[in-house]
Amino acid sequence: MTTSVKARVQLTLDGQTYEPGEWITLPDDQRPRAQELMAYGLVDEAPAAPVKVSRRRKAS
Repeated sequence: MTTSVKARVQLTLDGQTYEPGEWITLPDDQRPRAQELMAYGLVDEAPAAPVKVSRRRKAS
């Protein structure tokens, strides 16, 4: 699994530079690192996948 965050500012991680608005994918074992970047306001957390609402058809 991976953790995705979105850069708010130009950011260099592990030798790669990310521009504002660019998605950064980190392995799950680096989740604490992603949390730290969020705490400093350098990245935004990826939104959760929307939950699809199931609809029931009414009997006619």
